[in-house]
Parts: sequence; C-alpha cells; structure tokens
Amino acid sequence: PAVGRLATTLLLAGALVHTFVIGMQTMEVRHVPFANPSRAISTSVWLLSLSYLYLELTTDERAMGVFILPIAIALQVIPTIDPGVERIDPLLDSPWFWIHTSSILFAYATFALAGVLGLTYVLQFKEIKKKHLGFFYTRLPSLQVLDLMNSRAVTVGWFFMTAGVIVGIIWATQ
Repeated sequence: PAVGRLATTLLLAGALVHTFVIGMQTMEVRHVPFANPSRAISTSVWLLSLSYLYLELTTDERAMGVFILPIAIALQVIPTIDPGVERIDPLLDSPWFWIHTSSILFAYATFALAGVLGLTYVLQFKEIKKKHLGFFYTRLPSLQVLDLMNSRAVTVGWFFMTAGVIVGIIWATQ
C-alpha cells in the first residue's frame, strides 16, 4: 500500500508538471498547443494520466497503473524526441476548433483507458473461469471493480465524444 500511495503521489506530481508545461506552451503560442501531432500526443498522454488518476482516486484501486502508465510513458517519448513546430492554419483559428479538439482528445484518452481496463477484465475472467487463481488474480482488482472502472471510463469518454462531435458540427456550420 505504501508503494501504491507513493506511485499515485508521483503520478499526481508528474501530471501537475505536465499541466504546467502545457500551460506554458499555451501561453507561448497563444492557443491550446495541439495543432501539431507531437503536441497532440503530449496532450493525450496528459489527459490519459488525468483520467487514470480520477479512476484511481474514486475507486481507491491502484493496481491498474502497472498497465496504464507504461503506455503513457511510451507515448510521451514521441513528443520528447520530436517536439515539432506549432503552425496554425487560419481555418483552425477558432475557439470552436479548440473546444472540439480538446473534447475529442479527452474522449480518446478515456476510451484508451477503458480498452486497457477491458483487457485486464478478460485476463481476470479467464483465470477465474479456469479456476486457476494465479498471478493476475492476486494482483488485479475484482471483476466488479474492473467493471465499475470501465463503465466510468466509457461514460466519461462517451460524454466528451458527444460534446466534441456537437461542437465540431457547430464549428463546421460557421
């Protein structure tokens, strides 16, 4: 439990630093920094981390970090190696675009989280079905907790995807 709390604290600190970096990039380019693929990936990693932190803090289940955080770290390597150049197309210079893109990226991040939770649910279910309660059974949350976490992630993702599509429609009609 102490290691889990330490990991959560470090993830929270990393998310706060990432928030600061995104804030600084926003001030530098005067808009939310994801007009280039590299910064969009960085923003997605940040949103994935925030989504996972939300689930972890609301369910008090820390075991999933072992599966989620390596994905976040691997994706964050891309913007670290190639930060790219932020060039904004005048067509995209609209508040609707930024709201649309933010909503869609957050939806993708929560759907990625839901996908990982779904895979771990299947791993746990297979162990229980085989009546071979081994490695995963002792380390993963119960099926009920995984189901709760997954349904929350899908619900949040669906809400933001819907909002993003609606805002995208409004933006496209203007």
